[in-house]
Amino acid sequence: MTHSTDPLDCSIAETARRIAAGETTAEAVTAASLARIAALDPALHAFVEVYAEEAAAAAKALDAERAAGRVRGPLHGIPIAIKDLADIAGKVTSFGSRVFSTAPAAATAPFVQRLIDAGMVVVGKLQMVEFALGSWGSNHSRGTPRNPCDAAAHRAPGGSSSGSGVAVAAGMVQVAIGSDTGGSIRIPASLNGIVGLKTTIGLVPTARVAPLSPSFDTIGPMTRCVDDARLVFAALAARPCPAAGKGVAGGSVGLVAAEQLAPVDAEVAAGVAAAASRIAAAGARVESFALPMDLPEYQRRNGEIMSFEGYASVGDLAEDRTLPIDPFVRERILAGRGTTRAAYDRAQADRAAAKQAFAAAIAGLDFLLLPSTPIPAPPLSEVDEAVMPMSRFTRLANYLDLCAVSIPAGRTAAGLPFGLQIVARGGAEADLLDFAAGVEALLR
Repeated sequence: MTHSTDPLDCSIAETARRIAAGETTAEAVTAASLARIAALDPALHAFVEVYAEEAAAAAKALDAERAAGRVRGPLHGIPIAIKDLADIAGKVTSFGSRVFSTAPAAATAPFVQRLIDAGMVVVGKLQMVEFALGSWGSNHSRGTPRNPCDAAAHRAPGGSSSGSGVAVAAGMVQVAIGSDTGGSIRIPASLNGIVGLKTTIGLVPTARVAPLSPSFDTIGPMTRCVDDARLVFAALAARPCPAAGKGVAGGSVGLVAAEQLAPVDAEVAAGVAAAASRIAAAGARVESFALPMDLPEYQRRNGEIMSFEGYASVGDLAEDRTLPIDPFVRERILAGRGTTRAAYDRAQADRAAAKQAFAAAIAGLDFLLLPSTPIPAPPLSEVDEAVMPMSRFTRLANYLDLCAVSIPAGRTAAGLPFGLQIVARGGAEADLLDFAAGVEALLR
């Protein structure tokens, strides 16, 4: 991370150090975030709502707490923005939709409360794909955020946590919260050139979060560096996650076989191969790994369960053709009505068997390595909503209940970012983030 004099352009740890040293204040950092949002968001469209007055008041109160000797931890006074599917008391949860809800939430989602209790300042809610069902990041009902990687063209921001990826990449906040059901954190992280952590199912509470697919829904941080993701993850999970500083030496890594990745953009494939070579040169054991099933089959199976549960969640809205719902999302939701309960139960039984088969196959390896997305961000004008290539590399982690992180792996000749995905066993976030921090240092 840079050591800019602007507290938003460095790591969270550095901003926290500056606040603790009296070089700046939570109020000043929050004001800087709000100023950037005001300057950049009219063009980028990442935010649904900005809570300027409440955020400024919260930051001022946190500075008073610090002056009185109470410091809540390393996140004390750090601004954060939340994907618009989590309840915040007194605020409407829109779920990316014009029709989901118009009533203010009665209470705050537990994971959001954990962040507030850790001293974070919520500056607003972020745009997303309607009902969280789409990986391009487009929203034909409320508008699509603009990927800041290209000032000349409106490129796909990735979804469904589109606004979260854009807000962090553009520097409006150092951290945003996304959700990941089939890749919805890692895909926008890849396309926007930031870090995105998909957590283990159940590790971060999803109470008072609008559900797409409870079997897979997870909450995680999107940041500009791995260490920032670690700090926010510890607050989200309400458990310590100290950096062990192991680096990559001694790790054992399975590089997903090239034939299982195809088709993939040549520059993305070359970037991931180069990263694997650096990891091996730094002392990790890297070997080719063949997944027990092809990636499209993991994608299909994840989609089958997601489709059934998504229809159960919002099918009643999708069925009402008078409601102004994104037409592409509507059809994805309605596809779930064709899945019977018996078929769903069989799909869940198949998933349990697949998890056992994968556990046997990965025995002896610590991590899997593969691209986060098969292509960099295309112009929105070239997006085909009928296909879903972006989640082909991500859904296996959801289906198999693994944790995974996307970190920036490089840029194409055209300057478009793409991500390297590192996958670990469920519950192994601490080891995953240690290894990812080591890889991040190598690639930087």
